[in-house]
Amino acid sequence: MKMKSFILLLSSILLKTVDSKLPFFIGTATSSYQIEGWNRGKSIWDEFTEKKNLHPVLNATNHYKMYKEDVKLMADLGIKDYRFSISWTRIMPNQINVIDRDGLEFYHNLLNELNKYNITPYVTIYHWDLPIYLQNEEINGWLDSRIIDYFVQYSKVLFEEYSCKVKYWMTINEPLTTSQQGYGFICSFAPGICSEENMFLSARNQLLAHAYTADYFHKNYKGEIGIVINTNWIQPIDESAKEMSRNAMDRMFGWFMDPLIYGKFPQILESKNQPFSNEEQELLKRSSDFLAINHYTTSYIDANGNTWEDINWPQAQSLWLYDAPIGMGELLKYIKERYTTQLPIYITECGFSQKNDNIYDVGRVHYLSGYIDQVIKNRGDNIKGFFIWSFLDNFEWASGYNETFGIVNVNFTDYKRTPKLSSFFIKDLNDL
Repeated sequence: MKMKSFILLLSSILLKTVDSKLPFFIGTATSSYQIEGWNRGKSIWDEFTEKKNLHPVLNATNHYKMYKEDVKLMADLGIKDYRFSISWTRIMPNQINVIDRDGLEFYHNLLNELNKYNITPYVTIYHWDLPIYLQNEEINGWLDSRIIDYFVQYSKVLFEEYSCKVKYWMTINEPLTTSQQGYGFICSFAPGICSEENMFLSARNQLLAHAYTADYFHKNYKGEIGIVINTNWIQPIDESAKEMSRNAMDRMFGWFMDPLIYGKFPQILESKNQPFSNEEQELLKRSSDFLAINHYTTSYIDANGNTWEDINWPQAQSLWLYDAPIGMGELLKYIKERYTTQLPIYITECGFSQKNDNIYDVGRVHYLSGYIDQVIKNRGDNIKGFFIWSFLDNFEWASGYNETFGIVNVNFTDYKRTPKLSSFFIKDLNDL
């Protein structure tokens, strides 16, 4: 009873800044590899976890067999908007354009179940689980220009199959993460083939895969399409650090946003990248019907380029993540000033892996309330939705099952689901 009163109080405080109802929806998000299990084909992540002796995904949260229960739970929690991804290895497990009908049928069943409960699907075409047959001696994954056409071919299958059930599409999740961590200087994610050249080439190919896919979609289907860009916020400590902050944002956010809005890379990265042709520039500039932004955390920066986090910010279970809502507000202001005031914006991921996580996840509620409050205060008319990462505790890539972001607890022995305090906080916000 005390906990229920606590979340009701938080909800009412948050909504004092609006007319007693949120001006945008709050949904939740997952990705196929992290929750489904029972994978059809092998992905780069299966090989990477084997080579690095990391925890394998196994059957993840068993969502492949429990999707009906999961969708009902979503509905019971008042969630009406759900972002999920489709597994390339489930649709084409062994070879490009050789389609597994059972794989197609699974997502038809999932979409039908969402429709049954009036939950709107937002579908991500690619969330990091590249089929292993596209990362081998003959085809070098996102380093090979042929991947652009392969991605379009895969996307065409999904559009043809599901466009009658899906209005909102997102091509690629977090190309920055793939390029930096899978092909670049961080090198902690699959496929782990890393160099500066690989980092920039993989980014360019992902942007073009998005642009050509969006062009095909716009010519053949109704609906909306975008690409999911992730970024931290880099806060200048004072006036002397503003230029350094801008440079840091250009190397992270501008690396992908500038091509989408202006058709070219930011000046600070021009020497590192092959420029886009005139045709490619035009495709990029008209490729996005909305902006999809993943944002989690913030750092300070000084005039010498030193970065750090405030010791007063609560740190998550994930070492890179701090509860710093100031960054959400500053990022939205930055987008308005630098990029657009017209394109609809969806916050497609935002969440917190609470230390010593349990169903009374007060730390996660604190994080979410602060970030949602910043979106309310800086929303404009173009903020449409806020997706919480994630619906379920799941497989967190290189961290395995050691970091829990879910608003629903998963017991990975029997797969029992238990809603956490944060899920009821979100229900209250959506109900008011």
